[in-house]
Amino acid sequence: MKLLALTALFFSWSVAFVSAQEPIFIVRDRTGMIKEGRIQRMVSINSLEMLSSDEKSFLVANPVYITRKNSVIPKFPQSKSLWLLNDDCMKFENLVMKDDSFEVESSDFVSGGKIQVPLVDTKMIWLKNPLGILDPNLSRSKMLGEIRSKDIIVLNNAERIDGVLESFADKNMAFDSGAKKLEYNNDSIAVVALSSDENSKKEKRTEMVSLVLNSGARITLSEFNFSEKILEGITMQGIKVRIPFYKIRHAVFLGASVVRIQEIKNIKLIQSSFFETPKGVSPFQAVKNNDFFIAGSAYSNGFSTMGSSSVTFSLEGKYQKLCGFFGFDDVDGRRGRADIKIIADGKVIASWVDRTWKDGVGNLNLPLAATKELSLVIDASLGSKINWCECLLIRAD
Repeated sequence: MKLLALTALFFSWSVAFVSAQEPIFIVRDRTGMIKEGRIQRMVSINSLEMLSSDEKSFLVANPVYITRKNSVIPKFPQSKSLWLLNDDCMKFENLVMKDDSFEVESSDFVSGGKIQVPLVDTKMIWLKNPLGILDPNLSRSKMLGEIRSKDIIVLNNAERIDGVLESFADKNMAFDSGAKKLEYNNDSIAVVALSSDENSKKEKRTEMVSLVLNSGARITLSEFNFSEKILEGITMQGIKVRIPFYKIRHAVFLGASVVRIQEIKNIKLIQSSFFETPKGVSPFQAVKNNDFFIAGSAYSNGFSTMGSSSVTFSLEGKYQKLCGFFGFDDVDGRRGRADIKIIADGKVIASWVDRTWKDGVGNLNLPLAATKELSLVIDASLGSKINWCECLLIRAD
């Protein structure tokens, strides 16, 4: 009898322990409703099965954001990451160039598997922060934005060499600089930027899920299936991956009816510098390949407004809701303050007075039915910087 009681106690403790190890997620759907629990199954991009704290199953229709509870979104990995043309990045332990592909091993994926990444889809290999470059993020961002006719190597001492990458092994690589062929130990290399063109022949998916993993890797899946605590999917480059679900920190669902606000056309930005007349800045461009820091989290898609600014979006009455996150930048916004208004066709639909960095992350969940023009109006102190991240426009059904 005593043995049975101890067995029952051990079993109940084991169940509780296993449940405690499963991550708790906060999910926001298209209506703005927030649910919390453990994710059991992704029926489709439009349906999520979850388990509440009292072990009751429920469905979330049309999820938009999934975020791990009581955690921050990690920044891009600062070493040993493979960047792809769509600005996804994969963390790797081993990388070898084989013919027209890179063979990659990564702890982000289910162990025991190697994946092949086509060379034509690879944009950059970030090995480590180069010495002598004070801002590696800015350096990386500029390099990814360059139009290149040749590959580029940046050594740890910040020396830059142009040429053509010929081979990449576990410990060294070969590079043709034009004048001569060179070999480098991988430990001496900071960055390899590749002269890849957009592969327009690949089919573009309308529905996808954009993931941030514990390592900081960003991976976008055009097809996926979740079962047995493993997310199986196909990346935008056609690469098959299997990701343990506990390694996912944040996810954004995109589809034919969901678009990031900075991707629409005809965006107008006006900035007011201190003691200067407001002036238009055209065209408006969102920053890519960068981290947007708010309250410790690092979002990878968005744009920033500096000081007093006005950004106007032409919506043409196509969208019913705006969802997203905003807040003062953790690095450049700690001393700033601002009054913020969001205006739809001349009517203020949301406002925040005297907002500062201490207010943390702000959530957007605003109705836009029939709105033709949407404006963000910021009246801010000198030097303030506000990040607008993962702001999604949702079309009317």
